[in-house]
Amino acid sequence: MSARNSLSTRIILMVECILLISSTLFCSVSIYMSRLGIRKAIQQRMLDISNCAAGSVDGEVMKTFSMENVGSDEYDKVYDTLSVFRDNVELEYVYCIKQTGPKEFIFTMDLDMITPANYGDSVKYTEALAKAAKGVASVDEVPYTDRWGRFYSAYSPVFDSEDNVVGIVAADFSSDWFDNQLAQQSRASVITYLIILVVTQLLAAVLAFFTVKPYVKAQSKLMEEKVRAESENNAKSDFLANMSHEIRTPINAVLGMNEMIIREDHKAMGLTESDPMAVQESLENISVYSGDIQKAGHNLLAIVNDILDFSKIEAGRMDIVNAPYQLSSLINDINNMILFKAQDKGIEFSVEVDPEIPDELEGDEVRMRQIFTNLLNNAVKYTERGSVSLKVRCKKIETGRIHLIISVWDTGIGIKEEDKALLFERFERFDMERNSTIEGTGLGLPITHHLVELMGGKIDVESEYGKGSIFTATVPQKVLNETPIGDFQTRLKENAPDDIPYRESFRAPLAHILVVDDTKINMKVVVNLLKNTKIKIDTAESGAQAVAMAARTKYDIIFMDQRMPEMDGTEAFRRIRATEDGLSRDVPVICLTADAVIGAKERYLSEGFTDYLAKPIDSFALERMIIKHLPRRKVELVKDEPADPEEESTASDAEFASLRSVGIEPKAGLRYCQNDVDLYRSLLAEYAYGEIEKGNNLQKSYDEANWPDYSIYVHSLKSSSKMIGATALSMRAAKLEAAAAAGDAASIITEHDAMMEEYEVLTAVIRSVVPKEELTSDESGVTNFSPDDEVMEFLPSDEGDDQK
Repeated sequence: MSARNSLSTRIILMVECILLISSTLFCSVSIYMSRLGIRKAIQQRMLDISNCAAGSVDGEVMKTFSMENVGSDEYDKVYDTLSVFRDNVELEYVYCIKQTGPKEFIFTMDLDMITPANYGDSVKYTEALAKAAKGVASVDEVPYTDRWGRFYSAYSPVFDSEDNVVGIVAADFSSDWFDNQLAQQSRASVITYLIILVVTQLLAAVLAFFTVKPYVKAQSKLMEEKVRAESENNAKSDFLANMSHEIRTPINAVLGMNEMIIREDHKAMGLTESDPMAVQESLENISVYSGDIQKAGHNLLAIVNDILDFSKIEAGRMDIVNAPYQLSSLINDINNMILFKAQDKGIEFSVEVDPEIPDELEGDEVRMRQIFTNLLNNAVKYTERGSVSLKVRCKKIETGRIHLIISVWDTGIGIKEEDKALLFERFERFDMERNSTIEGTGLGLPITHHLVELMGGKIDVESEYGKGSIFTATVPQKVLNETPIGDFQTRLKENAPDDIPYRESFRAPLAHILVVDDTKINMKVVVNLLKNTKIKIDTAESGAQAVAMAARTKYDIIFMDQRMPEMDGTEAFRRIRATEDGLSRDVPVICLTADAVIGAKERYLSEGFTDYLAKPIDSFALERMIIKHLPRRKVELVKDEPADPEEESTASDAEFASLRSVGIEPKAGLRYCQNDVDLYRSLLAEYAYGEIEKGNNLQKSYDEANWPDYSIYVHSLKSSSKMIGATALSMRAAKLEAAAAAGDAASIITEHDAMMEEYEVLTAVIRSVVPKEELTSDESGVTNFSPDDEVMEFLPSDEGDDQK
């Protein structure tokens, strides 16, 4: 009811304001027009007086006025006649004027009793005087000032018998008299219109009061329905955004731990039997990492299942499900999820756990994980250099209950005092000048705030802008066992499970597949991911080449990249399907793309693609896709066979020292090559000796301002640079790619030359380290490479947002 009354009041006030404005405008215009009319009437009265005076003067007599006949009988007779008008109370002065030249007028008679002008004295020129000289009686529109004072004058011409102007009679009226006359006569008009304005407002208020209420009552029902519908819509949007926000963290942990297993696997393969301790250490590390992946997978499954409850937040039906859990295990999982992300940004991450905290607690473990990960993800996201720290301690409330205190410290950008109130608002982003490149939906902290309050706790923030922040969540938990957690690192090792090392899941020596992409390094990466499967791989560097190869060769599967110049993947797919008698016309075609936004898979499947594989692609997903679509007779599943060990060389620091001097980090490049040094050197060779053609393509599209092609070529440079570990050049190329996509020519012009210079220096150093002889064809049966060396993003890191 109060809402309706408030709405009624607002509408009435709105109607009143509209009427007030319109009435005020009407009255203002009317008063202005009335004032103009009054002014004209006063001027006409002045003209009537001057015309009457001029009419009383004989033009033939005035024509004879000269210095010699001043004081003659005829002159005095005119003087006596005009003196009657001089005594008019409204007049100040009456006098006669004669024109002696252009804009030159003189007194011929002045009836002033005190300081009369002499015959021949100059008269002040005005436009009205000039009109009177031409035979038109006129009044000054603006006052003028002379030695007698400030006046408005009326001028009337005097004609002789031949209708020639022989003189002018002027009547001066004081400017004060004119303004007083105008004010007195306008005052009545203003009062009248003010009365009209007040009456109009009163009537409008009464009418609005009696007509708005029924309207508001009907409209309020419609508004309530609209608000309810919008609330439901917002809940759906919140759910979708939050699902993406929450799932990424455990996925990153899975990818990161998998990469660590690959590193340890290669390290163990390079060890000799004479160093059993080192082999044992690698096996222990692999076991730890495998356990971490398993835990992250379980965590991901739990979040996916429980995130469906998010809609309950808006409805107020979110429940906390308490169950026993082990705090050390939870912190271990969180540590593994965040550590890789922090290392990828080059910042330190540390965990401090009070050894006296009880390890066995009862609470909602899934929600506790969300609180930890949201706070830590936020800290890592907004910290570019320095460190992020997790500190966990407790405070005893009563027997069997504690306050678990979770503090996250960072040296990030900090928060302005005025922005702190927005921290826990949904979808809020602030300080966009500094944060425009940081992704996120703005849901993490609001969800955390809600969960902490729902558990009966609180969350606080301390921050100094430019120096960092401290988020502290205090959550009550039940203690199941008073045994303390002890040394945290020791507990991690005790909880590490045993597992089996990874190996290829199948072999298919009789299978034949085609991989289509406009890059050469990309083909080499694909071949190495699948080399243990013994599958035969052909490659095509363009859509047109893929169409031709599919027409003359029978493949079992075609993997089709999307973003290629001239002919994209979708067009190539359509032409393969439309080719009459094409040998691969009906084989499965898998769409490869980094376009992983909502609806992308459905869009590509609706185009007719058999299946969809999003980038970044790991070998597990690739192998599962191949097993799914290969003919069963060609697939040999690998079960209990031991994996064939393979000798792998290891890069020494000295070998790649010169690369580090120009910003290339070999460790990062080796990570993308599964620590295969030979493959890494081969990729470096492809990158360096393909620079001329790639550079020419970039420069040509830049010179022609062909931003769509420029976007494709600079995207390629971004990906290939990241693949070899040239992070700085990759980031610069990424900025230019975004500028090209937005058509921002100014940013491209500013940065292009610097990027090309860095690219040239970098490739020159690589060529000094890696000889051209290493630029050889792949030994695994890859054919049809192009010289273009772009990189498709088969990366073992969280680069899924980079689209190709």
